[in-house]
Amino acid sequence: MGERTTENMSLMFVLVTLLYSTPTSCFTFHKENNACPRLLEYPVKAFSPHCYVNPNVLSSTPEMIKQNGYKCGTYKVVSEDGYTSLIFRVLPQEDDGGEKGQPIVLDHGVQVNSAAWTWMGNRSLAFVLARAGYDVWLANQRDSGYTTHIKYKTSDYRFWTTTLDDVASYEVPAILKTIASETNKSGSIIYIGHSRGTVLGFMYASEYPDEAQKYLRGVVALAPAVYLEFSFFFKIVFYVAAIILRKIPVINYPDILTKKFYQILCTNLPHVCMLIIYAASGSASQFLPDDLLAFYSIFPLSLSTMHFIQLFQIYRTGRFQKYDYGKKQNILKYGQAEPPLYHLSNVKLPVYLFYGKRDVYMKKKTVKRTFEEIGSSEKEYFSVPIGNDDPKLQFGHNDFISSRYIEELLYQDLLKVLNKLKPKE
Repeated sequence: MGERTTENMSLMFVLVTLLYSTPTSCFTFHKENNACPRLLEYPVKAFSPHCYVNPNVLSSTPEMIKQNGYKCGTYKVVSEDGYTSLIFRVLPQEDDGGEKGQPIVLDHGVQVNSAAWTWMGNRSLAFVLARAGYDVWLANQRDSGYTTHIKYKTSDYRFWTTTLDDVASYEVPAILKTIASETNKSGSIIYIGHSRGTVLGFMYASEYPDEAQKYLRGVVALAPAVYLEFSFFFKIVFYVAAIILRKIPVINYPDILTKKFYQILCTNLPHVCMLIIYAASGSASQFLPDDLLAFYSIFPLSLSTMHFIQLFQIYRTGRFQKYDYGKKQNILKYGQAEPPLYHLSNVKLPVYLFYGKRDVYMKKKTVKRTFEEIGSSEKEYFSVPIGNDDPKLQFGHNDFISSRYIEELLYQDLLKVLNKLKPKE
């Protein structure tokens, strides 16, 4: 019995030695492997010959920018209500001091930050635009993890009691002023938003139309979330969540614990993580398995509950309006019982809307309503992919930042639209 045990231990020793020493072209053992081409390989990614290291997993936005061959410019943006946010600029490694291209600012959706535009490496919009010659700036909203406050810590209740109206009134203009000052190209900046980022852009452009025209050349909205239309399942979920969360200032804080949890969950139960992506996006058919752990490095982050409630309020009332504090508080704050409306008719900038037919948060009729209310004479809206009715290729909500086919199905047409927004001579 003792000899057999010794023999088994010797054999195990040989196998383990082989696992660690065999060249990478054969059978390797890498604990850091974090990208796999098939979901079934994630539970065995440590020794799968097909899995590999994706440096973007658990990296910050500046790290991703540098890892993908660019320099990262970091700027502090101070809003009038006391928040200081970092925004990032994608710069070429060799700065020849020459004229930089037209500035574009990318603004992210809920429970992600600026990494939404960098996490896919070369397929990321930030780098596609940089290669196309644009001067790319990445915004971070105040619940992004890149923000501090002059009085409150992120652990304080008051840090999170901020509405979409506050971000649109204070943060968005502060970002645009910074970009205009640094580039000396006021009036030629293009604003591209995804989901919540589109809402903020339209709030700002409708509330301050003259200022918006001073800074911006146009607005491009990816998955425009102004008017929402949920499936039955999401109606129930959002109604219940809106009631439960009213007394909680922030969802998913601190998000570092969630990141660690999802890295473990997605490694061991990758199909569960894919179901979550399906639920959040409306479609997971275009999601690349290799991107799983990278995606769960940037999602889900913390979210101000008031942002969630306001988005749900807009859906429930069917009105694009400011935050509803209740009748008494509304009178004190707004001078009227009902929250004031945002009038999209005030938006005079060129506007281009891109939506997906498989988006679980909106339908063609809600996008069309947004389109019709916008006051600009230069406006268009498109279903992605444009001119292609293949059901399998229709975009869901998060396909605008995660589709494996994003270059062919979105970027080619997006770049054509951006050409229309070249600075006026």
